[in-house]
Parts: sequence; C-alpha cells; structure tokens
Amino acid sequence: MHAPAYRCFRRWRAFVTVATVAAVLCCQGGCVATKYKLARKNTPPVQLLNIAFPPSAPLQPTLTALIIYGGPGSWKREALWDEYVVTLENGGERPVSIDSATLGDSAGTAYAAGNDPWAIEKQSKKLEKQYRDRGEAFIRAAGPGVLIVGAGAATISAAAGGAVFVSAGMIGAAVATVVVLPAYYLTVIGVNHHNKKAVMAEFKRRRLPLPLTLAPGETRTGSVFYPMVRNPSTLELRWSSESSSGQAALPLDFLKGLHVPTAPAEPAPNPLLR
Repeated sequence: MHAPAYRCFRRWRAFVTVATVAAVLCCQGGCVATKYKLARKNTPPVQLLNIAFPPSAPLQPTLTALIIYGGPGSWKREALWDEYVVTLENGGERPVSIDSATLGDSAGTAYAAGNDPWAIEKQSKKLEKQYRDRGEAFIRAAGPGVLIVGAGAATISAAAGGAVFVSAGMIGAAVATVVVLPAYYLTVIGVNHHNKKAVMAEFKRRRLPLPLTLAPGETRTGSVFYPMVRNPSTLELRWSSESSSGQAALPLDFLKGLHVPTAPAEPAPNPLLR
C-alpha cells in the first residue's frame, strides 16, 4: 500500500475507533443517565435492633431495625423520612387487626404512619423549618460518629456513619428472637431519587399496609414510615380483635438525640486574656 493511501487508511481507522468508543460510553453513561438503576451504595447493611414492645397479648410486636437518612440500610438517596422496621406476631387464637401505628415526639405530638413518600418528605421539610424557626437545632442524620446498634452489634466501627444508639441490653428492653429480614432489607441498594416510579415501587414493597389483619400464629415484617422527628418518644400500635382491643407502646428513650446535632465544645479560656 502506498504511503498516502496508508496514512488515509490509518486516519479512517482512528476515526471509526473513536466513534465506536464514544457510542459505547454514551450508551453506558449520559445517554441513559435518567434511567432507573439499582446500584450498590457506600452505606453498610441494616443493623438489627430486635427490641420487643412491652407485653400486649395477643399482639407481640418487635422494633426490628431503624433506617434513617444516610444510615445503615438506607436505600434511597436523600430519603427525607425515618423507616421503622417492625415485626408483628399474633400469638393468640383469633385474628388480630393492627389498625394504626403512630410516632410520638417529646412534645406529645403524634404522627401517623405515611403511605406516600413524597408527602412524608414534604412534611419532613416543613418540620425542619419549624424546628429551626423555633431555634431548635436539627440534623437529618442522627449526628456525627454515632451508629444504630442492637443487641450484639456494639462492635461496629463508628466510621460506618449513620446514627448512634445504645444496644437493647443497655436500655433494659426485652430482646426479641432474632428476626430474619426479607432479602431486600439485607441488600444495600441505591435508588435514583429522580425516578419516582422506582422509589414508589420499593416504598410499597417495604411498607406495612395498615390496617393489617394477622391470622392466629401469623408473623409479618415490614416498615412504617414517618417524617424526621427530633427526639421521638413512643412508637404505638393500636390493635383490635373480635372480643377486645388494645395498644402496644414502645418507649423510645434510647433514641434521644435522633436528628439533634451534637453541640460544639466550648473553647478553653485563654489564660493570657484574663
């Protein structure tokens, strides 16, 4: 092949190569950037709390885990809600209906479990503004260097991020039988927060639809979602059956400090200024 023809061939081959690479990158990157993806995140998997509610026969509830903004087990980027994972067991001989689940704050305000992720996020933003307007410090996470830990999980490194809570044994709560969570709780995924359809699908898969009826001996695990509340005080479930009704309430004293930033340490006085 003559030199001019060979140089022309090389230029043509280089152009084809660059065009091919550009097309591949487009298909893998920006050209499909708006499509929904499930991708592993840099957040650790959910940590079990397994804290039993005080006895409320026939219903036997357990707070299995708590998933907060950016914490262990979080699955949506910038999720402006708190996800309380509960396990409900009907230990009686008749069907039991769980009618409602409410979260109380330190001021006595009760928040109903939400069924619309966008409405919950809107409520969280409203609460965040109200807290700050009242001069109450607020942070979407639990605070720096703290973990959500349960019984036997105190060895987790604080470098994992998330929220810091004590173990069940340290708060004197009963430790329930270890709950086997559904697989989608154990796999840390990242849902693109711009894709509402994908977020709604995962939200519905996790959410406990209330009211919910449990057959005798039946157990269900799922999530109840709430806006981000500072210092939550109580998680309360109301139930009813053919012959009776009642409530199961778990004090949340061990969550004191949730969404409250750690106050900065005051600098030591300078002796030269005395």
